[in-house]
Amino acid sequence: MVLPVRVRLAGAKEQAQIAHTLDATEGAVRLAGFRGDLNAGDVIEIQYRHERALLRVVWLRPLENSSEKHIGAECVDPDKNIWGQEFTHQTDQYEEKE
Repeated sequence: MVLPVRVRLAGAKEQAQIAHTLDATEGAVRLAGFRGDLNAGDVIEIQYRHERALLRVVWLRPLENSSEKHIGAECVDPDKNIWGQEFTHQTDQYEEKE
């Protein structure tokens, strides 16, 4: 799902930047449109509507000829769901079927 979010380094006083989701689950997110400085391992705060969550940056990919970056991040608190909807669990081909 593509949703607008605000992103900033956790604990930073600087203003959050606008980005958007490319993919989101209860425990992870892939973001696009971010133009700030981050490193893998940094903890970021994402705000969607009035909900906030802390996520750890797992990977970053700068886009060619652009200052925009794609970010992959996992939720620090796996029980936190800021998206306002429940995600259905789909068994993939590698999971054992009961």
